[in-house]
Amino acid sequence: MSDLLAIPLFYVTLALLVAFLALWAIINHRMMIERGWTEWCRTAKTLPWPDRWELYRATLRGRAVSDPRLAALAVQRAESCHALIDGCIRRGSPIRWYPLWFASLCLLALVLALVGGTTDWLDHRLGGGLVGGMLGALLTYPWYTLLRKRIQRCMDANR
Repeated sequence: MSDLLAIPLFYVTLALLVAFLALWAIINHRMMIERGWTEWCRTAKTLPWPDRWELYRATLRGRAVSDPRLAALAVQRAESCHALIDGCIRRGSPIRWYPLWFASLCLLALVLALVGGTTDWLDHRLGGGLVGGMLGALLTYPWYTLLRKRIQRCMDANR
């Protein structure tokens, strides 16, 4: 592929990545509202910080909260987290394949940058960002799957 074609394709791919991230933000915000996450955030704002951190740690680790008065809030947080994550990884979800597409676009941009001779400009900053974005996107689905199991354990432990 010639430099005359690779460099414009590289910039088009970067523009697609930016558009892709903007679309992801819009869809993710809509899902947060639909799945009850924003309602939970309003509830959490009324709690003191130590209680917020206790709920966060309990949900992330999949365990019961140490204070029994926080059990109902832990279940509420876990249910909204579970609904949000389930909307991202279940079959038929509109954003289930977004991480794979994002990783593919990052890889395409990296290849086009290397083929197009923009490596002097690419330096370590953009290349590292593209590789990091690609790896992060590829690890999203396994992380969500693990987190979903922990959230389910948190719900069961606090009921």
